[in-house]
Amino acid sequence: MQNKVLNVKSREQFKKNSCNRLRSAGVIPGVIYSHGKTESIAIPTKEFYSIFKSHISESVLFKVLVDGKDGDQMAFVKDFQRNPATGELVHIDLFKVTKGEKIHTTVPLKITGTPKGTKIGGLLEISKHEIEVECLPMELPETIEVDVTDLDLNEYIHAKDIKLADGVKLKSNPETVIASVHTPRAVAAEETEAPVAEGEADAAATTEKTDEKESK
Repeated sequence: MQNKVLNVKSREQFKKNSCNRLRSAGVIPGVIYSHGKTESIAIPTKEFYSIFKSHISESVLFKVLVDGKDGDQMAFVKDFQRNPATGELVHIDLFKVTKGEKIHTTVPLKITGTPKGTKIGGLLEISKHEIEVECLPMELPETIEVDVTDLDLNEYIHAKDIKLADGVKLKSNPETVIASVHTPRAVAAEETEAPVAEGEADAAATTEKTDEKESK
């Protein structure tokens, strides 16, 4: 976390054409804000992607140098917009964190293990891929591991079941289902229909016996 550094430049132009020129030059328009103060910045695309090689997450903290000045500023990506047609990043919002002040953000979940319920025909379903937490900036984990090994058939893991490090507080609804193992729908349907089939067989057998008596 300490090794991640993003160099940005301050900017004053807000017109649409100026933003388009920035993107053409390999720069993403953005802002960095905290406690009501907002500063417009230009973020080098290549440098941004050196930090976020794939998924852009709020849980990644990095140092921000504005115009090369080391103000010991840490920030994370609070929001971003993409071009719906190309997927290109068109704007990024950075939130500057304050030392000693807790932040409320989301952290991706890393699911590990093979549920024992899947070994007897169950299916693993992941309902949530991130949770909300509150903690000091330097205590923010980039990911939180969720081990599903002990999850049996028709069992659930809720947000309240996740083990968090000291200093990290859960802010998601504790009852939110994170993962579960359930019976495949086709099997469940067969089990539901089975008693009906047996009942029909009994009824058929009774009818057959009645027909035999009447024929005698």
